Amino acid sequence: MASEEDVPHRIGDLIGLRVTDSEGRDLGKVYDVRLQRDGPELPEFGPALRVDALIVGRDSIATRLGFARPEMTGPWPIDVWGRHAVRRAYLVPWESARRAGDTLHCDRRLEDLERAGR
Repeated sequence: MASEEDVPHRIGDLIGLRVTDSEGRDLGKVYDVRLQRDGPELPEFGPALRVDALIVGRDSIATRLGFARPEMTGPWPIDVWGRHAVRRAYLVPWESARRAGDTLHCDRRLEDLERAGR
């Protein structure tokens, strides 16, 4: 991701930002970040973490409980409810996001984004 000033950002600065697709459609807000542990080797830590994707969608209790993450499970009724509630969550690849003030713009169309709850 590149910002107006190409300076690094804290993950907490991204949470809650509005996101639009390449056609200007509102995708919702950033409510989580997906990390990959494949960065440079760090002493006593191993591979560094890097931001892989932003999880974007409508804010709901299910998303705040983590049901947009495929590995998240719970008791059957709660699991079914949570999966149903996050169907509109999307993964915005980190390299596709550009910050402009209080908004992030994705250079992909809504139809080309992967669903977060898969």
